[in-house]
Amino acid sequence: MKIEIGESLGYSYLRHVKECWLVQTNWKPSPHWPRFMDNTELDEMFAAMKRRFDDADGKVFKQTKTAAQFIQQAEIDVMGVDREGGVYAIDVAFHEAGLNYLGGPENRVLKKLLRTMLTLQAYHPTETQLNICFASPKVNPGVQRPLEALFDNLRDEYPEVVWDLLTNEAFAERLLQPTLQKATAVNDTAELFMRASKLLDLAGRSPTPRPKPPPVSPEPRGSLQPLVRNLLETLLEDYPSLLDEMELGNLMDEHFCRHELGLQISNFPLLRREAAGRKGPDGRERYYQRLYAGRFYVCSQWWRAHHLSNAESLLKFVNGLVQRKQDHPEIPALDNIRRRLQEYVG
Repeated sequence: MKIEIGESLGYSYLRHVKECWLVQTNWKPSPHWPRFMDNTELDEMFAAMKRRFDDADGKVFKQTKTAAQFIQQAEIDVMGVDREGGVYAIDVAFHEAGLNYLGGPENRVLKKLLRTMLTLQAYHPTETQLNICFASPKVNPGVQRPLEALFDNLRDEYPEVVWDLLTNEAFAERLLQPTLQKATAVNDTAELFMRASKLLDLAGRSPTPRPKPPPVSPEPRGSLQPLVRNLLETLLEDYPSLLDEMELGNLMDEHFCRHELGLQISNFPLLRREAAGRKGPDGRERYYQRLYAGRFYVCSQWWRAHHLSNAESLLKFVNGLVQRKQDHPEIPALDNIRRRLQEYVG
């Protein structure tokens, strides 16, 4: 049986560092699984990818014509699901002489990353936080620079996804060393990387100097979505007189939500009228299915990487509303939400 030590490292990293409760190597989707997106939506997304990222010679996607064909070829080296339902996908490349793919490393990596994203979006709900990583221990400068530019482009094009490039020093500092720090407490013989690490320790040949354990971090915050829904239920349904028409208009304005309020929800406004629908420009549903107060959809793009800053923005909005309308008889209805947001922000 062929053993991929890079995949074994990624497996242990997701289990013990990212604390994923479910991890699998060489993950492939089943053709029998239902999808959250139909073929038309997937083909529209795939066509947009080709327009954005393929060159004139078609070196990235080559002869692939449809999203179904693209997804059918998917295989993710290591995938994990954390306790909040976030999904991690890692592609690991271990080339001793330095990362080297025929046809241009950046084209091969780009194709892998886009296929991973499209596959995960097809089989997961819209609000799932996706974390996609490419990891390689040795990448020469001539390849590293194009990869960094590639990841910058992906972050700009798909800000709802957390894109992570772990190469060279970042591979050692953020993936390898934190995993090795966890090795002493792991006794699962199925984790081959951890077993190899212990073998080297027993032989007096530690694979890397063990840094001091990092300080214990506070308990991770829970999901922000319940607080968002509670706030909008209060403002739109329970006590609608708290918001005037100008304030409602601001919450339906993309520029206000992004630049004035400071929300990071993929450039979508917080509210949208029923007639505008739930889908974004890419054809994906970006708003909750529920229609609030019979008139408004609420944005569902609350990515975990932005939960803290979004909570701070919502708290700022609520505090401003309380200050402007301190004499309003229904202002006390916001006290519980303010307290919960303050606790969330810490």
